[in-house]
Amino acid sequence: MNFEIAPKSTEIRANWEAAIMYCFSLTIDGKTGWRLPTNDELNAIYKSKNDFRGHYYWSSTESIGNTAWALFMAHGSQYSAKKSSTGVFVRAIRDLKDD
Repeated sequence: MNFEIAPKSTEIRANWEAAIMYCFSLTIDGKTGWRLPTNDELNAIYKSKNDFRGHYYWSSTESIGNTAWALFMAHGSQYSAKKSSTGVFVRAIRDLKDD
């Protein structure tokens, strides 16, 4: 994976637009550039060793209408959720680069 995952302690639940803004405004140990992972990146996280909870997590990948993809970390299923849903977890990532 060519990205860093934010610590579990930074997780929140939010609607999709708030999730994107939260990630964008996040600063951890002086590091910025955090963002919501794409659907493919969430799949890679699911397949790796991780400390994600068994809940749905937002991706930045939009679906049909006013929905975006979320991934259920307990078994890897994908779900097209309404962007207004507030019960979906948010965990930011950032591209690896020289800091």
